[in-house]
Amino acid sequence: MIREIALSLLALASLASRVCAAPAAEPKSQYSSLQNCPAVDRLKLASRTLARGDRTAIFRCAGVGGFSVYVVDDDPRSFLVLERGKTLYSLERPMASAFSLGNFPNVTGAKQAEWRLDPAGAPAGLIVRVAYQRADGAAASTLMVFDLRGEPVVIGAAKTNEEARDLIDGMLVARTLEEKLSRECNAIYVSLCKGFAPGPEMLGDCFDARPEIADEIPQKCVADFQTNVENYHQAKGGH
Repeated sequence: MIREIALSLLALASLASRVCAAPAAEPKSQYSSLQNCPAVDRLKLASRTLARGDRTAIFRCAGVGGFSVYVVDDDPRSFLVLERGKTLYSLERPMASAFSLGNFPNVTGAKQAEWRLDPAGAPAGLIVRVAYQRADGAAASTLMVFDLRGEPVVIGAAKTNEEARDLIDGMLVARTLEEKLSRECNAIYVSLCKGFAPGPEMLGDCFDARPEIADEIPQKCVADFQTNVENYHQAKGGH
């Protein structure tokens, strides 16, 4: 699953780079250390409370853009917990319990985390190296890539930092294209629906009163138009 997501996003990044001009400011990377960080005694997660002991160690490292990073060594595996504000986001599931590439995934050997910043300078993605043991016993590692726009979620794995950055950058380009198309389509809807009060129900009210506007929607906005109308009717109880 991780591989399929990664390949899809890489393809999207490649396509986007060919069909749109580069933004005024491009994404860039910033790094933070995951080594020699202060130890903490306890970390209360939503699912369980971790406490320092013979087989568990917890370290709190400085991050970027308001993030802190806890490195949890829960022998024989280890994982990260991100903290933003007063909210903790455990990456235990993708990095440890649901890790599918091999056995004993471990981040304690990673020297640093790479934070991919969007053009505004906010952290949009996280790249961190995870070491593991293959089924044949050989040592291996991969770069895990996380989307940080909202609750952190894994979006893929990569062999090189360049591939990992492309996953995040392609995601950012896709969002920019979606927002641009949304603005263009909304301007068209407003033009076609003159006389209807602006707001979330404008397009649905307009279509129900003048269904012929569907013939005037340009192809690039058809899917968005249909989704808006369907959502409107669902909110109205399916009528």
